[in-house]
Amino acid sequence: MKLLTSLTSPYGRKLRVLNLELALGIEIVETQPFDDGEELLAANPLGKVPALVLPDGGALVDSTVIAAYLLSLVPGQTLLPETGLPRWQVRSVEALADGVLDAAIVLRMNAQQGVTDGVWPQRQRQAIDRALAALARKVHADIDYAMLCTVIALEYLDFRFPEIDWRGQQPKLAELHDWLADRPSLRATRPAA
Repeated sequence: MKLLTSLTSPYGRKLRVLNLELALGIEIVETQPFDDGEELLAANPLGKVPALVLPDGGALVDSTVIAAYLLSLVPGQTLLPETGLPRWQVRSVEALADGVLDAAIVLRMNAQQGVTDGVWPQRQRQAIDRALAALARKVHADIDYAMLCTVIALEYLDFRFPEIDWRGQQPKLAELHDWLADRPSLRATRPAA
């Protein structure tokens, strides 16, 4: 299998972390989505990363779909419960963390076009603040997919929006980050500054 992704994509990073955590041995192919490369467009006609190219030449797209597939490859893994409400609670935290990423990426794209004020950017900043508060209430002492996704979202904010003081606003998230930041899978996939 090959994972087509930008090394700065937080969505791709989730999958690279899973690749390491689950020891899957997936080949990582650095892919710039705006280049509209042939391999990427064949895997995902939307031209978005990440995309997982399967051994039969087919592909899976969207990080949540790919993550669910990767987790399903390792029976007995402990990052995501197999069944029951705990499984969906972890997936819900993944959705909140992805929501932080979605809002941050909208802010970044808007800023690149000179749009930094107004209703839409303000709405994205408020969504980030509310989601961070919700994520802080979900922090727990187990190392699972939910906590990994949360740290990835926090580190994306550090990477692209260092002015957002999530540590000062959400001390529980700061504690979580301090606890997991040196985990090998997170350290190995952290984008260069």
